[in-house]
Amino acid sequence: MMSCAVSTIDSPGLEVIVPVVLLMIAVLPFLGQATRRQVVGLVALPLALTAGLGYVKYTVDSSKDASRLALLSSTPTQAKIEPITAPGNAYTSSQTCRACHPSEYNSWHNSYHRTMTQLAKPGAVLAKWHGTELPLGQTTLHLEQKGGEFWKDTIDANGIKSDSQRISMLTGSHHLQVYWTSDLNGNMQHPFPYGWLIADKKWVPVQDTFLHDPNLPIGGAKWNNSCIKCHAVAGLPGNDNRNRTFNSEIAELGISCEACHGPAKEHIAHYQNPANRYSTHLTDKSVHAILNPGKETFDHQLSAQVCGQCHSYQYTPDKVDWLKNGSRFLPGNTLKANTRVVQASAFAGTKPRQQSEAKAFISKHGHPHPGDGWLKDRFWPDGMVRVTGREYNGLLDTACYQNGKMSCLSCHSMHGYLDNNDQLAPRMETNEACLQCHNDFRDNLSAHTHHTAESTGSLCYNCHMPHTTYGLLSGIRSHQIDSPSVETHLETGRPNACNLCHLDQTLEWTGRHLAKWYGHKQPQFDKDDKLVSSILKMLLKGDAGQRAIAAWHMGWEPARKVSGGNWQAPWLIRTMNDSYSAVRYIAHKALMADPEFADTPFDYTAPLTKRTGQIESARERWHSAGPLDQAKHFELLLDAQGKPLEDVADRLTRQRNNHPMSLQE
Repeated sequence: MMSCAVSTIDSPGLEVIVPVVLLMIAVLPFLGQATRRQVVGLVALPLALTAGLGYVKYTVDSSKDASRLALLSSTPTQAKIEPITAPGNAYTSSQTCRACHPSEYNSWHNSYHRTMTQLAKPGAVLAKWHGTELPLGQTTLHLEQKGGEFWKDTIDANGIKSDSQRISMLTGSHHLQVYWTSDLNGNMQHPFPYGWLIADKKWVPVQDTFLHDPNLPIGGAKWNNSCIKCHAVAGLPGNDNRNRTFNSEIAELGISCEACHGPAKEHIAHYQNPANRYSTHLTDKSVHAILNPGKETFDHQLSAQVCGQCHSYQYTPDKVDWLKNGSRFLPGNTLKANTRVVQASAFAGTKPRQQSEAKAFISKHGHPHPGDGWLKDRFWPDGMVRVTGREYNGLLDTACYQNGKMSCLSCHSMHGYLDNNDQLAPRMETNEACLQCHNDFRDNLSAHTHHTAESTGSLCYNCHMPHTTYGLLSGIRSHQIDSPSVETHLETGRPNACNLCHLDQTLEWTGRHLAKWYGHKQPQFDKDDKLVSSILKMLLKGDAGQRAIAAWHMGWEPARKVSGGNWQAPWLIRTMNDSYSAVRYIAHKALMADPEFADTPFDYTAPLTKRTGQIESARERWHSAGPLDQAKHFELLLDAQGKPLEDVADRLTRQRNNHPMSLQE
């Protein structure tokens, strides 16, 4: 009985009881010599202390419990969900995996997948919160931390608080962290208007964290019908049309074990029995085994689709069904459960279909033609994906996948990764990633690359996976493996890998080398392609996405080493005045790659007058530095004194592709 009683006492309770018992033991020697009044006092003191400490503990615990329950009631319910596709096969959460798989649990726990969405608690919130004030129109947002709670108060222009809301959840922990507040009805999650740039340690309006058309308001996405698709396990949106809200359910916040290995209820139940565990080791036959992408139980296509459930553009034919039941996909099945991956390369360049042609298109592709507007914000004109987070789309169009057995796990690892930034497996940041299949290039790599073996020009992925994808205010490697081509560059506007390293060279220069080395056909070049640096031309003349990629490469260290790093400053300073905030941000970061401008202040989201003053200060700083040591040629639009040829730059800027763009990363 005693053991049962002790087992029901929690550790904080013992923290109160143990000191009191020790205190009573300490006073026992004095009881024999004490008067009656002293005995009463010596006995009463520990009891009073017990009562006092107990009251304090009860009050604190009650407050914490109430706070925790309030937070949980305002966020999507973390429940054991039974998908329609697997009745009776429920989710059990990552905690149940920990005891038997501690190593795998720890590696997952240290990954950014786990922290994609979290409850707003201390340790999870990375932003500078308490005491921060952020402007919002005619009001001010006052941020306050109350114990373990994060609150935002809306203060009107007259100084009166008009609203107070608790932050319920947060999304992201790697580059950007955004925050959510809950609905009064249901658990709909509304976006907080500011995000926290983690590396910069800076608050910025959420709309300025995306490459977004500055003339359009950014949509107020709700977590429940957008982020729930990929930032939680087994999400059921639970759309409630009557109350215009959501009552969402999830198996677990973040991307956890069962997102990749499938529901584990039967697996857990079976192996909780020690006899079953030992018999499995003896017979080497797994019963109720979990699914392991990348192992012999999955072919490379099914393995890649586990990642593709999130890392792809998909079309949902029955949105009503999705809003009710969420995704029906389970690891080991195909992605065609209730979605269709949009493989734009299969119909790039075609027009939206009408009438009978539309039916034939749907029959072939599994979805209607999404339209030119939808495509241009996601894909290059030839169908290559141009935004991050959609790597599966690129893999589908890669010959190594189509004709071989390449999958996401050929290079990446969820558990045995080198670091948690890209989650590359050991040695996969080197040429071993490609040589594991293309071993015939190992002994004479330079004969293929025409660069020295130790140079960045002989790193396979610099040529075959260049940074032509945009995302996270940065350039990202393409995950569609292809080869440099000036013809493709001219046809699609997607920069080729050669000019992304050789920033100071023209497109015609690249064409000559590709023709000499690999027998490429020489296309027709206009005058600018023969005379002006290809990337500088793109920075001045390209669309917003191209300008972002061009500016990013001007700060990319391998490219600066190859093409020189002392000529980019005037063009990056000019780009800091771009109409797209994301392009301004990237240009400033690239400028700071130059040691002379490493401490250049610039607030890319500030009002125009402040930005203009900061840009002029940077320009004056550049002028005061004097002429370049080695004045570069016309390709860089610099004269013999190293001064910009503004007339040529202005002409190219007037020819700029100014069509509105909102890249949907």
